[in-house]
Amino acid sequence: MKRKKREMKPRRVAIVTSIHPDFDARIWKHARILAANGVGVDLICPWQVKDREEIDGVTLHPFPMATSRAKRLFQVPLRVLPRLRAVLAQVDIVHFHDIDLLPWMAFVSLVKPVVYDVHENYAHEMLVREWVPVVLRRPLYHAVHWGQFLLSMVVRNIVLVAPSQKPDFSNPRFRQTYIYNYASVALLDGVVDNHDSREDAVVFIGSQHINNGSLLLLDIAEKMAERVPGVKLLATDRFSSTAFRNHVTSEIKKRGLQNTLELIPNVKPHELMAVLNRATIGISPNLRVPQQIMGIHTKIFEYMAAALPVVVSDLPHQVGVVEATGAGILAQPEDINSFVSAIASLVADRGRAVQLGRNGQQGFKDSYCYESQAQALLAFYDQILAA
Repeated sequence: MKRKKREMKPRRVAIVTSIHPDFDARIWKHARILAANGVGVDLICPWQVKDREEIDGVTLHPFPMATSRAKRLFQVPLRVLPRLRAVLAQVDIVHFHDIDLLPWMAFVSLVKPVVYDVHENYAHEMLVREWVPVVLRRPLYHAVHWGQFLLSMVVRNIVLVAPSQKPDFSNPRFRQTYIYNYASVALLDGVVDNHDSREDAVVFIGSQHINNGSLLLLDIAEKMAERVPGVKLLATDRFSSTAFRNHVTSEIKKRGLQNTLELIPNVKPHELMAVLNRATIGISPNLRVPQQIMGIHTKIFEYMAAALPVVVSDLPHQVGVVEATGAGILAQPEDINSFVSAIASLVADRGRAVQLGRNGQQGFKDSYCYESQAQALLAFYDQILAA
């Protein structure tokens, strides 16, 4: 008789992040989903919380956030590694989330199973980041690509967030799985079902940088002021740099958009629905550049959870989501008017807007909530421990 496979679910997992801010959605979802499935969690993070404080079954081990990109190189290992060493004997797996930890985690993987959670196409990021001098972008691309590949070969266990990352981890030595950065089903608890009666407002909750469409938002707001006067565009005050924030706020004043485009404070994940409840439309004007084309953008699923119809760039993954769910309207990032026309049509037909929002919310519940991936994550840990 065939013997039943023994379950290898870990007793404890150490989750490590070096740069994500307090209760960052991706990190906190990961920690809570493990705790909810009976796994002990030690979260080592640069958050302003009490040492060894336990929240939702997660034990927090904070350290001071690195003060600059340059200082991060030596501050992070000096602050993270002592915290990890204190819990290493008690955990079965170490699961880390940031590429700057990769060299150190390669050493840790020699004594304990380690998982590298690859959030972005990091090598490709070097080609588009504003802070990288143009002359250094191609050399940095190759340095990051090969450095990540060689160190990951030591770690072996890889979590990917998008199929576009697959070519960077195609060696058969890698064990890998996909855990998509969908929104948490907990968002549904905060939804206020008054979409029929809300004042018209468009919301953008993404990070503010050029490739995410921040400058395109300014153009859209300017056209909105002409086509749908009185409709506000709410955008998160979360910028890639102080200089870029100053540029955007200067443009808002220069174009006279103070009454159209409102920068709203960045909030913690559990407060996000209060922001979405102010809006009737969610927007995502990502540019058609490799970094954005290859990514999966969490804000789309957060809009869907809030039952907001979406107006989004027609990038491949977003096309798939919108066509599968009927959650909204696709627009072209090269054409400002395609966004403004979509917004105007939803403002003019509130009934259609509400129906698209309901379609999206149902699609979120059925296919696009983070919790739906719990078994895939636990099965991956099972595979690692069995090996």
